[in-house]
Amino acid sequence: MRTKDHEIMFSSEKVQEFVQLTGERNPIYQSIDKAKEYGFKTIPLPPAMPNIVYQWIEIPWKLEHPVILRKQNCVLHQRMFIGERYRAVVKVTDQNKRQHHFFVQQTLCIYNRDGQLCFEGISDLIAGGLS
Repeated sequence: MRTKDHEIMFSSEKVQEFVQLTGERNPIYQSIDKAKEYGFKTIPLPPAMPNIVYQWIEIPWKLEHPVILRKQNCVLHQRMFIGERYRAVVKVTDQNKRQHHFFVQQTLCIYNRDGQLCFEGISDLIAGGLS
């Protein structure tokens, strides 16, 4: 199972909102001048920020209650930046049923315009059902 591909772009405003909510104090996320001082072409995304893409993607499968997040792993393969286009997809990468619960591994993959993997957000979930 997988979602449709979604084209996404992160704005400076979204990065500012994210760093304020998380309390991130690194100036490279708040100022293009500071980002350039550190050798970046523009403001980079904080490493865990790509997970917000879930709010923009419609998931075609349904996890039934109760849903428990067992563990989550975020892997940043390449630095991501504001103003660049990316392609995101969510996949069910593993699933099995034990007793009356479904154990589901759901992976958010984000690729750059060259098709290179930039980010993986791997979530191990337990759900009452999967449809």
